[in-house]
Amino acid sequence: MLQAVILIQPQGYFQPYNPIFDVEKQRTKAARKNLLRISLALLVYLLITSAVQATAMFLCARFAPQIYAQDWFFIACTLLGYAVGFPIFFGFIASMPKQKPQKARLGFGGWIAFLAISFLLMEVGSMIASFLMSAIETLKGQEISNAVAEQINGSSPLVNLIVAVILAPIFEELICRKLIIDRLLPYSEVLAVVTSGLLFGLIHGNFYQFFYAVLLGMLFAVVYIKTGNIFHTIGMHAVINFTGSIIASFFNERLPQGPSAAITPWTMVATLYSMAMLVLAVCGGIFLLRAFKKVRFSSQGTQELKLTSQFKAAWLNWGMILLILYCVMMFLFSLTI
Repeated sequence: MLQAVILIQPQGYFQPYNPIFDVEKQRTKAARKNLLRISLALLVYLLITSAVQATAMFLCARFAPQIYAQDWFFIACTLLGYAVGFPIFFGFIASMPKQKPQKARLGFGGWIAFLAISFLLMEVGSMIASFLMSAIETLKGQEISNAVAEQINGSSPLVNLIVAVILAPIFEELICRKLIIDRLLPYSEVLAVVTSGLLFGLIHGNFYQFFYAVLLGMLFAVVYIKTGNIFHTIGMHAVINFTGSIIASFFNERLPQGPSAAITPWTMVATLYSMAMLVLAVCGGIFLLRAFKKVRFSSQGTQELKLTSQFKAAWLNWGMILLILYCVMMFLFSLTI
């Protein structure tokens, strides 16, 4: 005779299956999907502006060669690239959640202090680039031209003034500081500063500018985040470009070349100018140490995401990978010019 055996389990033994829900993982996934739009927008912007400018130059060289070498044509091509690329970039990221920095007064003295720091970082970045390029030239056994410097020296002061001192600071600061940082601040100030600086370096597309562009990009990000005023960084950017294009080109045309060149009055002026820049850079070092003690950055934002997860979301997405690959190609191409 079979007997039924009833096993009585302790109360609560059978529980409904409830898999662990990783909140951090889900937030990172959502952030990656959101921040993908920044890198994708920047990639499309670079492709569009390059294609528009190249097409305009090709058509002009083919059908209207008499105006191809005119100063106004190069300025028009540059402006055309921004006019087409900037609205497309903005359209990609316009609907993203954003957070504007709080407004704070910097003052003229503070502005000059940060400008001095920017000259220091410019020199440091240029020294790193010179060392790296010298090493690459040694390995290749041939000199690598600095295409940007050659273009500046070969352009008229009017072109350098409008393109490098006016247009570039306005559009680059609006893109790499204003629009990008406003959409990174919901995650953290740290992510905004680092990402803005690295992207600013990458889009320059060559080793000569990469290092100082990264350092300056991070400094400008700090200024914008702590003041909420994009005009501060546009002004600093314009002054940096003015010294690197207008003044540098001015002295390059007037200083004698070669080791046996005679000393001229312009040589003395250039020496005094170099000494003034050195003093300004030293002052920038002092101001930088003071800024390190005073300026603090938040590693958390309204999105409540860990800092490591923030960087994973911003940098480990397919849009950023494509952007980096494109920029690497530009860097390698710059070595062959």
